[in-house]
Amino acid sequence: MFCQHCGSALDEGARFCKSCGNAVPGPANTPQFIVPDPVQVLSNHVRVLGILWLVYSIFHIVMAAWTLAFSHYFLPAMQDAFSHSNIPFPFPIFRFMHVFYALTAIYGVATGILGIFAGAALLQRKRTARVLAIVAAFICVISIPFGTAIGVYTLVILLPGHAARAYEQIATPN
Repeated sequence: MFCQHCGSALDEGARFCKSCGNAVPGPANTPQFIVPDPVQVLSNHVRVLGILWLVYSIFHIVMAAWTLAFSHYFLPAMQDAFSHSNIPFPFPIFRFMHVFYALTAIYGVATGILGIFAGAALLQRKRTARVLAIVAAFICVISIPFGTAIGVYTLVILLPGHAARAYEQIATPN
């Protein structure tokens, strides 16, 4: 084999010419790309998603409890402070806020429980985990910013058709 640039003889398996220093074309210089197994990649994402759903859901339930505590202790104090002023309220804002905070806490606990089930099922590779996580993602995507982030990540990873086929390969039988 000879160098295509200077014509000098090349050693077997040489990557560069000894005379001119140019690279020798051929299989020795061709970069080798290893394509990762899609099932293994999905398996890694499913593990990360399971952990994220558990952490996010526990956080969501703690925030719901904090919301209830806030509405129980802080709103009556605010109502008492405003009742001593001479400003009349035409709308019963504090009653509305109690109801609003109660509904927010119920939503937080419900989505937290759904997320815990989804995260635990993903970590156990249950067959129903993919659908459960997708449902949780659609519900939690409105919870800016963390719910949106984990919801979009879940939908991007688990929603496509090829992900459904790959998940069937890693799912444990019931």
